[in-house]
Amino acid sequence: MHPVAKVLLLTAFLANFAEGLYTPVYAAYVEEVGGGVVDAGLSWSVNLIVFGLLALLLSRVQDRSRGKVWYLVAGYLLSALSSALFALASTPLMLYVVQFIRGLSWAMISPVWDSFFTLYVDKKRATVEWGYYEGGWSIAMGLGSAAGGILLAFAPFHVLFTLSFFLNVLAALAVFLYRREFL
Repeated sequence: MHPVAKVLLLTAFLANFAEGLYTPVYAAYVEEVGGGVVDAGLSWSVNLIVFGLLALLLSRVQDRSRGKVWYLVAGYLLSALSSALFALASTPLMLYVVQFIRGLSWAMISPVWDSFFTLYVDKKRATVEWGYYEGGWSIAMGLGSAAGGILLAFAPFHVLFTLSFFLNVLAALAVFLYRREFL
């Protein structure tokens, strides 16, 4: 497997573990900051709709960019920032803002991540290497979900968001350290 593909898998697993820490318990967090199930659903939809719309737009810019790797670094750092902001949120309105930022971070990461992985995947083992990604992100998110549920039984929500912050910073750092290997 190409070294860049390995770095990409590592970053995807870190980010998905980080996401898994709080995704299953997000509605409970929304209630803790004064919102309800409607806020949980609508704020999460902001994330996904922003991600979808901006991925369509940013991918056009990224496709022409010579510095594609910087979208990964910035996207993971923005994801880390959104985790930190979740920890600081005190109203449902703040959650909508954070979810907007999170959607932007995903839009910065996802199209360029996919393009790099496609470029560096071994064509003779493409199915296996894509299987590493598909199976790996699911396992990482599942392990993150388990860890988040267990941690939340003993610690407050901000611990989950702090851990998510550091994992996303590690993902950004991994890309930064290997940036010369990308194209």
